[in-house]
Formats: sequence, C-alpha cells, structure tokens
Amino acid sequence: MVFRSLIEKLSRRYRQWRPDGAFALQEPLVDAKGLDELAGYARSLPWSLLDFRRPATHPLIGETRSLHRGQGFEFEENRAYQAGDAPRLLNWRLYARTGELHTKVFTEERRPQVFLLLDRRATMRFGTRRQLKAALASRIAVCHAYQARQQALAVGGLVLNREAEWHAAALGEVSLQHLVQSMVSACPPLPFEGNQPHIEACLRMLIQRLPAGCFVLLVSDFQDLDPSTAMPLLQQLAERHTVRAIQIQDPIEQTFPASGDFLIEDGASDQVLRIDGRDRLQQRLYRSYVGDRQARLADGFKACGIPFNGCTTLDDVEACLAGVDAASHGD
Repeated sequence: MVFRSLIEKLSRRYRQWRPDGAFALQEPLVDAKGLDELAGYARSLPWSLLDFRRPATHPLIGETRSLHRGQGFEFEENRAYQAGDAPRLLNWRLYARTGELHTKVFTEERRPQVFLLLDRRATMRFGTRRQLKAALASRIAVCHAYQARQQALAVGGLVLNREAEWHAAALGEVSLQHLVQSMVSACPPLPFEGNQPHIEACLRMLIQRLPAGCFVLLVSDFQDLDPSTAMPLLQQLAERHTVRAIQIQDPIEQTFPASGDFLIEDGASDQVLRIDGRDRLQQRLYRSYVGDRQARLADGFKACGIPFNGCTTLDDVEACLAGVDAASHGD
C-alpha cells in the first residue's frame, strides 16, 4: 500500500539532531546521569508500574500466589488422603470429626518475574521531534526495570536490534545493569532491507520460553504487527501472563504534513522524497489509513485483554507513565 510505503520512507530519516548541531549516532540514548534520574523517578512513583494478574510458576518463593500446590504458606483445602501423602500433612482434627483421613493442601507463594520486550529496530530509530522513538521506548523500559529491582523482582528482557537479544530474568545487580546498558546503547541507522526479527516471531519466543505469571511489557511502534495474524499469539501470551503494550510514534507518522513541501531523506536509496503537504486529498487518505490501522491495533489488544497505551516523541517519560497509570485505574 502506498501509505504504508510512505510511513516507512518517512521513518528513514534516521538521525537525531542535538541542540549543539551534531548528529548523535554513536552515543548512548541515555547517559549515566540520565540513568540516575530515571532510577530516582522510578523510586519516587506513588504507584507500581508492575501489575500482576496471573498466578506465578517461578522457582523463587515470594508473596504472589502460585500455580504450585503442596506445602506452603497459605492453606488451600482439604482433600481425601492418597497413598504416599506425608503423615505430617494429615488433618487429624478433621479425622476426629469424620473418621476419614484428609490431607491439607497449601498454595505456595512464588515471586514472579518482570520481562521487557524493547523494540530498537530500524523504524524505531527515527524521530522528527525532540528524540528518537527508541530513546523514549528505552526510558520507559528502564523505569520498569528499576521498579522491578526496587521490589526485589527478577527482571529480564528481549531487546530487538538487528537481532533479538535475550536477557534471562535475574535478581543480580550485574544482570540488571547489563540489561539496562543494552536497552540504552547507541542507535545508529539500520537498513530497512536487512533481516531483522519480526515482532510475531518474538511473541512466539516469549510464549515458549517464559514461565507463567510474568509481567510482560511490550514497547514498540508495532509497525509490523498485523492484528489479524497476531491475535492468537497475543491471546496466548495474555492467558499466561500480565501483559501491557505501549506504542511509540512520531507526530509525522500520525498526521500528514499540513503545509508546504517536505524533503525526507530515504536512507535506503540515498534519494530525497518530496511530500506536498498542501494536497488535501492525500491528507484525507493518509489520515484514513493511519486511523484505520490504529483502530485495528487498539481493537486487537483490547480483544486479548491487553491494556494498550500510546506516546509520541514529543512526550517525556513522566507523561507516558502517567498516562499508563491513568489507563490502569480506568480499567
């Protein structure tokens, strides 16, 4: 489709302009001072970004209800005695009343995991206002990682660049810093035509590899997610985990430029794309295409019970997370 192609071409304007006039291609998206500020902001939030709605099956004992049943912290039920049950678990008081042997069953409490899917592929390395899409996405993911550390939860991630980089969930500070550095590392241009991990393949990876009961955050522009084919995957993920999706866009991807001619660099062909922002028919067609696609995305996530929030590169991380909190309280 012509407008899909246009969005991709708009996104080929890779470079992030700094106030001093230099192109920031090889510098981290967030420097050490910025990471300290994000850590402080995550600590100061009066609400938790991590909302677990599924029972956990992780090996670490904790405060969240688990699918595991046996001897644990919270009494679940009495069941009829079965050969091999430990005598210490027999309910002797119930036996005294009924004359029948019953075994006490407990629900163990397990500490869940936090897992962050962060998209840093070619279309995320784009921004016409304030910052790259990948920069805002990284800040959002880092805040979630720091809150996980604050709550003593294991945190891992899947960072999408030219390849998918898997970080197993862990509690250690070294593992956390390795994940954070991967999320905020420099974002030089990537060719659109190169092989990059597809979002649906990454969803399958999460379904296959994550233990049930995780908090899973998806941060992407979701440009290659087709709701019609991704719905079964999103549904499977939502049935096993607490999932939240945050979409990052640039304003120019939402609204066709409204005045004058715009020259956009095509990073793949080194050509310049001229867009006539005065063509009202093109403006209407573009708005219709973008609106229809956004509606299909929102409906797809909603049908799977996954909260879906949107931010733009004009927003800061505080505004984005405040919007997520407002949406959570509205659920």
